[in-house]
This record gives sequence, C-alpha cells and structure tokens, in this order.
Amino acid sequence: MISYRPIGTVRSPFTRLDGMPLQSVAAEAVRGRIEVLPEFAPGLKDLDGFSHVHVITHLHRGRPGGLEVMPFLDDTPRGVFSTRSPRHPNPIGLSVVRLIAVEGGTLEIAGVDLVDGTPVLDIKPYVPRFDVVGAERTGWLEGAAERVNEVRADARFETDS
Repeated sequence: MISYRPIGTVRSPFTRLDGMPLQSVAAEAVRGRIEVLPEFAPGLKDLDGFSHVHVITHLHRGRPGGLEVMPFLDDTPRGVFSTRSPRHPNPIGLSVVRLIAVEGGTLEIAGVDLVDGTPVLDIKPYVPRFDVVGAERTGWLEGAAERVNEVRADARFETDS
C-alpha cells in the first residue's frame, strides 16, 4: 500500500465538476489559490521566481471506473490510460497553473481547472527546458484537443458527494 499526505488544498470557484474547464489551458482567466499547510509553508521559499507550477492532486470527487471510459472530447470508449479522465486506477491530477504570487503559505494562481477542496499532493516548478517536448503523435486526441475551450466537464465522473 502506498499512501500520501496532502500538503494543502485548492480553493477555486468551482464547487461542482459540471461546467468546469477540462484543462488549465481552457481556464487561463480562472483565478484561485492553494492553501499550503503551515508545516509545509517553508518549502515555498524561492518558488515565487517561477511563472508556472505543476500541481499534483488527488482527484477526490471522481468515482472509480473501469479500464475504458468515454472521454470528454470524444464519443468513442477509450482505454483509460489514453485519456485524462479522473477515473484512472489512481485518481491523480496534474495541472500546470500560472503562479501569480506567494503570500505566506498561500499560492495565488490562474488557470485553475480543479474543484474547490481538491487535496494537493505536491507542487513542482514548471521549467520549459525540462518540461516541453515535441510530440510526434497525439493519438485519438489529434484534432479533438483543439476543442478544449468549447467543452466543459459534466457530472459523469463525479461521486454522489
């Protein structure tokens, strides 16, 4: 068994998955914050020098699923590992957000594509030299990814809570 302890919580304007942007790129103007627990706040030192950060989260509102899902940008069932569905065997989220400011133990961010209350597992600086790679193929998402700003999340992956 592997377990993680959250280091903080996302605060966003989204209280439900329904209507939420699907990816950070579709939420550039959406502001929010990450409230880091006091014992982890010293780890934020020097983070304010970066314009963007990776936010690794536990997608606590998704319900478990099978190994095939119907992704938001398609109407064909796909293997869960070829999607960004929250119904993966381990519901781990990865968002790249703009870092506006670091104020004590709070990160002010933009590009929020997470529901309010999402547990944060880790924060890492986004470094283009390390993180940007040229992809030759994008599988079934070829062309569909261009519609990310047109499509919003719905309740299909949400639990009853």
